[in-house]
Amino acid sequence: MKHQLHPWLASNLWLLVALAIPAVLLIGALLYFTGWALAFSFTDLELVGRKAINWSWVGFDNYERLFTRRGFLESLWTTTIFSFFSAIVGQSVLGFLLAATLRTQRSVLRGVIEATIMLGWLVPDIVAAFLWSATTAQTGLINNLIIVPLGFEPVNFINEFALPVVIIANIWKGMAWSYLLFSAALDSVSREVVEAAKVDGATAFQRVWRVILPIIRPHIATNMLFITIWTFTYFPLIYALTGGGPGRQTEVLAIFLYKQAFTVGKLGYGSAISVAMLVIVGVLSLFYLRLLREPK
Repeated sequence: MKHQLHPWLASNLWLLVALAIPAVLLIGALLYFTGWALAFSFTDLELVGRKAINWSWVGFDNYERLFTRRGFLESLWTTTIFSFFSAIVGQSVLGFLLAATLRTQRSVLRGVIEATIMLGWLVPDIVAAFLWSATTAQTGLINNLIIVPLGFEPVNFINEFALPVVIIANIWKGMAWSYLLFSAALDSVSREVVEAAKVDGATAFQRVWRVILPIIRPHIATNMLFITIWTFTYFPLIYALTGGGPGRQTEVLAIFLYKQAFTVGKLGYGSAISVAMLVIVGVLSLFYLRLLREPK
């Protein structure tokens, strides 16, 4: 007896194939470029010059260079600081606090705060960089409205506090994701459970720590997974705002990779940096995926 396809599957087979083709092409492209980067990370390929054509295999020299020469470790440390304060402390913690605070509010203030948060998310990176540059420059908004009227000398925040400015700008740029996710997560928490904990004598902090946070634990892990990956590999706003400077104060790994591969022209070394970033992000992703599992 011949096997027959389910009637719905048979009639919609063309639709399933049409939907599968883009996914297969995307996965194929990702695997191809990942393989390309991995292969050329073992070469001395350059963007221009003789090594652009007559490149050779150099083994693990590029990976050894990551840890023996200046640049990679400093950029990794800068990226770690940027990711921790921008993603974990900034976007995640502040996003949760705002979502919890504004959860029951129905006021004009909530509308203004939500509009400000969403504006940061919707504004293109280049426009956001221009806004923050105009705000923090020596002749910018902060100096003209606050610093100078108080009798102090104007401060060039981008030059003197470059990394904090970039961190704050990225918090404003990306906090909408965490706010929206935590708002939806808090709405899913049963009020009866929270009220029962309150009747049992739990303080506000205990209700949050022992009741609400364990319930929304998968949402927290999901949020941390996405914002950590996005922030660790973030490039446009930082490059447009500071270019990695002044000096190397804001030279995160993405900018360091760009400069080595396309400014200096060391494509082989840049490939090694990209592979190292892939490994780091992969380890972080596995860590957060384990947090997503329900505790036994």
